[in-house]
Amino acid sequence: MKKRSQFFQSLLQIPLFRQFWVFWKALTASWRVYLEIPVPEAEIAHAREAASIPSFGFFLLLICASILATLGLLANSIPVIIGAMIIAPLMNPILSMAFAIVTANWKLYKRSIITIFLGVLSVILISYGISFLLPINVVGSEVVARISPNLIDLGIAIAAGAAGSFSLTRQSIASSIAGVAIAVALVPPLCVVGIGLGIGGELAVTIGRLSITNFNVSTGAFLLFLANLAGITFTACLVFLSQSYGSFKKSFQAVIIWLLIMGILCGPLTNSLQEFFVSNRLGFEMNRMRLDHPQIWKNTQIHHLNVELKGSTAYVNILVSAPQGVITDEDLEVTQKRLFRTISGAGVNAMDLNIRIVPVKLREYQGIVENN
Repeated sequence: MKKRSQFFQSLLQIPLFRQFWVFWKALTASWRVYLEIPVPEAEIAHAREAASIPSFGFFLLLICASILATLGLLANSIPVIIGAMIIAPLMNPILSMAFAIVTANWKLYKRSIITIFLGVLSVILISYGISFLLPINVVGSEVVARISPNLIDLGIAIAAGAAGSFSLTRQSIASSIAGVAIAVALVPPLCVVGIGLGIGGELAVTIGRLSITNFNVSTGAFLLFLANLAGITFTACLVFLSQSYGSFKKSFQAVIIWLLIMGILCGPLTNSLQEFFVSNRLGFEMNRMRLDHPQIWKNTQIHHLNVELKGSTAYVNILVSAPQGVITDEDLEVTQKRLFRTISGAGVNAMDLNIRIVPVKLREYQGIVENN
């Protein structure tokens, strides 16, 4: 206790900026001895060389991941899709490409691009073949979730790229790359591209949207993959450079190119993000209407709500099932005004509302069974 009071007394006798420094050293003690030394650049370079090779093992795991992801998407099974994400090896050549950029190893860069291209082509062809052979033209929410990417998905890819690349620089956290593979989906979006091409025509969607074209499915899912690819590559380059691997001067041009690719992708992703926010507002308002007017909306069910923005006009499609005659034209007019008032402050100047009501007949059964 006496030593502690002497320490604080001596602390007050030195300048203020020195007080903070002395207090910090006393608080942290010798914490520097616990800092992990980064993996040597030569060791990472050797590992990235091996990871960039389109080996038999790479394609075997990728084929298995593609089959699992495609069947999981068609079956709408989240655990199967997560399993496919874990075993998919597509993250490795992407990180190899990022390392090749910062170290100006253009041989590694070209080989990584070739491996990524062959991997992407393989996944799309496998998912195309499976969806073409199976008599399925109905897809679920897991497919639909991957056809409208937005800036949130790009943010996930940026964070995942930082985590994945940094895990390569520290031996103690190298195993965390499996978690990164789950966080950012690479194989499932490519499988959705193949599903869209394989089924063809229009797809019925189990969550209520009447139909979506295969073009919308394939292009939307491929945009998600491109956003993941660009976000991971660009952020991984920055992380490697921050850990003193390679040279910013030598990699400047390639890093700027990937930054421009991200900038180009931000256009459609920003529009999708606005659609996401508008859709959430409309969904929240529809739930409030249920509470405000239970006599109208109590026995109704909203199956799907879709928003498409073109300029400042929102095209809204809602699918509702309700008992016949419960929802009148007057109710729909009030609903239209209320929904437009909800989203008019979100950059929307006009709304084209299309509500489809599926009439249903309610039937209740109640019985009591007792043992004599």
